[in-house]
Amino acid sequence: MYTSKKASIVVITAVLLFGVGIGLTMAHGAATTVLADDNSSSSKVDQEDLEQIYQAAFGRSADEDGKKFHLGKDLKQVLHDINNSDERRYYAALFKSVKAYEQAVRAPGVMSEADKQIFLNNINTALATLIAWVETLPEQDICRGIVGAEEARQAIQAAFAKMSPAAQAAAKRGIFKALDAIGEPKDQRLPSLRCLTTPTPSLSPTATP
Repeated sequence: MYTSKKASIVVITAVLLFGVGIGLTMAHGAATTVLADDNSSSSKVDQEDLEQIYQAAFGRSADEDGKKFHLGKDLKQVLHDINNSDERRYYAALFKSVKAYEQAVRAPGVMSEADKQIFLNNINTALATLIAWVETLPEQDICRGIVGAEEARQAIQAAFAKMSPAAQAAAKRGIFKALDAIGEPKDQRLPSLRCLTTPTPSLSPTATP
């Protein structure tokens, strides 16, 4: 009887282990299927996702070439490609140099004028590098630009309006010598571009009697 009881325990244990194994296998398979479904549906970048990524990374809408290149790709791949693009690299250098200056100013203690100038020189170098890169880009019809002069001024004006009076006074003076006494953004004259103005119709000559 002891033998049969022992055998019964072994059989019951084996059945339980077998059932647990099947249950875990089925659960793992279901989880894998769910993850696969989620990845196939949620990790692919659609147009709305791409617009938000471009606004966060570049401050502009996605251009047609960017849409053709990124849409439908995996989110991680799109973020990797954008983060390693030339546009992101040069603008990020300027942003980080400004951010470093901000953190240095906010640090406890008083920063010397010499140290402050080092940070400002760093910002100036990043800006000059960015401008030099922009000047190497191929020609493009300015009327097809993603961000125009007026839109840029409106963005600057919106940021300027939210500054404290002290920050506004500093912004009016300008950070660099080349920008001394620049005034408020709304005071700056915009360039006269062909696509921003309505052309005046030319009058055909009339015959005189």
